[in-house]
Amino acid sequence: MSKSVVTIFLIVVIFLISCEPGVTFIEPQPESIKSSTSFSKQIQGSYLAFDFASVLTINEKQITRHFDFDYKTQKDSLGINFKIVKDSIVNLVNGSKEKVLIQGDSIVQHANWIDTLFNISSENVLKNYKGYYFLNSKFSDEKWEVKELGLKNGVLTLASISTKEDIQKLNEIMESPNDTVSTNFNLTKRQFKRFLREEGFREKETFTRMKKVR
Repeated sequence: MSKSVVTIFLIVVIFLISCEPGVTFIEPQPESIKSSTSFSKQIQGSYLAFDFASVLTINEKQITRHFDFDYKTQKDSLGINFKIVKDSIVNLVNGSKEKVLIQGDSIVQHANWIDTLFNISSENVLKNYKGYYFLNSKFSDEKWEVKELGLKNGVLTLASISTKEDIQKLNEIMESPNDTVSTNFNLTKRQFKRFLREEGFREKETFTRMKKVR
């Protein structure tokens, strides 16, 4: 990955990390459910994203995501510190090279990096409830982001709360005043169960289990 692309990627990552989640909870969810210390062997393994651009890997203690894909840019988008020489982009500042594929006026580059999504700890609390794992990540004091992880028939689903419908449903469950829209919730186990029953966690990504190579 060229230096310019790496820089842009790091800026995006820092921006995403610094942004507060759309919905948070005062404590890890579901409330009163004991925390789990590991992922079960049944869910451990590698899963290919629906768009084939990444692989999600679950081991005993953590979830990582490996991005590995090609992307296309225009030749005229290169900065003044970069030059195309045959089949490579040359960094004129430090002399480094990156092999690329030239297609007319376009450049096809390859991106490859690993991101840790969840690592069980005091600030990443795992709970198992109703056949799903709930990934609780601490954003700040009394603010936890929660994601839902489930596996059925070899298809893994990673779901988030961010849609207007989810927020509206949570406010209804909390019986918030009509002129108040909260995004930080204090749910009981019963209220959280109702949220699940009414199809909360609407924003979903799907992954297919990959067979082990023998």
